[in-house]
Amino acid sequence: MTGHESHEYSFSEALEVVSCSESTLRRKLNENGSKLGATKLKKGWRIPVETLEALGVLKTVTGQTTERMTGHDRTETSQEITRLRIENATLRAENEGLRQLLSEREKVVALLEQSPRHESFWSRFTHRNERKTE
Repeated sequence: MTGHESHEYSFSEALEVVSCSESTLRRKLNENGSKLGATKLKKGWRIPVETLEALGVLKTVTGQTTERMTGHDRTETSQEITRLRIENATLRAENEGLRQLLSEREKVVALLEQSPRHESFWSRFTHRNERKTE
């Protein structure tokens, strides 16, 4: 991460920190931005830094190890990083969806356990079956 984990950018702000053209950023946001946490508003985008990372468009600092890499190696590494960022963002979104689903189901179970109608239904159901077998 970049240290700006909670920061959100407007489209014009994002253009200042990305390593791609305006048209590329717009295309990537339209293709995957919403899936990766960006929000399209009437007046433009709200783009979390994590979304820019997942899209693979943030400017990166080149270290000594990457300076020794060939162009082909850098391209493969960059593509792999982009793929992993997108996969990570997708898994985070799925995880959040599953957390919400689990929370909703826990609430339903708690309500059913508290409901006197729930108990009387099962009591009546089991008594009917007992009478039929006698």
